[in-house]
Amino acid sequence: MRKELLYASIGGLFVTAQVLTAIRGEKLPFMPEEYNFVPAGVIAYLSIFVIANIINEKEGPKEKTNLIIAGIFVNFLFLLNLLLESMIPEKTGVFPDYTHSTFNWLLGTEARIVFGSLMAFVVAMYLNNFLYHKWKKHIYVKYVLILILVMAIDTVLFHTIAYTGTIGTNDLLGSIASVTILKIILSVVSIPVFGFGLKGYSYWEQASLATRRETGA
Repeated sequence: MRKELLYASIGGLFVTAQVLTAIRGEKLPFMPEEYNFVPAGVIAYLSIFVIANIINEKEGPKEKTNLIIAGIFVNFLFLLNLLLESMIPEKTGVFPDYTHSTFNWLLGTEARIVFGSLMAFVVAMYLNNFLYHKWKKHIYVKYVLILILVMAIDTVLFHTIAYTGTIGTNDLLGSIASVTILKIILSVVSIPVFGFGLKGYSYWEQASLATRRETGA
């Protein structure tokens, strides 16, 4: 059950990241204003890789393909539901002056964002899983260095697919730089979260084993 909950968390974080990326931008106080644009959802998206590496560490290589499939499946369902919703006849919404234009804009924006996110995710998660199971020692050093590398690659791929032609070159390069710096910071900050997740997983595993022994299951 613990593994299933983590996969469910990955699905929820994917949807959160997709929606936030489409509707909100943020900035970092230490970046020049003209190069400072961070799509929202970075924390949610990076959290997917934190959870994935908890599963990698506790379940081993057998789960590495399932992690990629889970991400593809969630992205597909999200985009499919957006498309299906667009086919249903529309009635005046909660905000009648903005509902139609906002939904159509969101649909067009999300399609590109979902596709960019999906391509970047597949490449980054494959590399993450491959490196994670090749590197056998120094668990926390391994975790943070691999995470920084794959997050940088993911950022470049996602921005190139999702935003090329829609924002200026300076904005695109500035956003790549800002997001990469933010992800590096968050990767380091997430080390205690990763460690706590591993301990929680082990505790849950031992509790489940003790329960099965008591019940004779």
